[in-house]
Amino acid sequence: MSQVRQVSSLFKIARWGVLGVGLSYGFVHARTLHSNAQVKRIEDAYARKVALIEEAKKKFADLNAAKNGSGGEQFNFEDPNFDADKWVKHLESKFN
Repeated sequence: MSQVRQVSSLFKIARWGVLGVGLSYGFVHARTLHSNAQVKRIEDAYARKVALIEEAKKKFADLNAAKNGSGGEQFNFEDPNFDADKWVKHLESKFN
């Protein structure tokens, strides 16, 4: 029969301590990874909502430009050839 080797109690305690530290580190690391993934999911969902809102704003502006004619006329009041009658007709068509 072979002899049973005696292991010091300090070695046994150190081995269990390292095991405990490893389990604690694994738990903390897994929690950190999980929370980072959750934050990324929330940020991605927010970015997707912002992109949808921007797209809706763009479509709304395009639809309103189509309703109001060819994008609306621009009047330069400083121009010596400014036509006030044309401007008044434009305002009448816009508000009627």
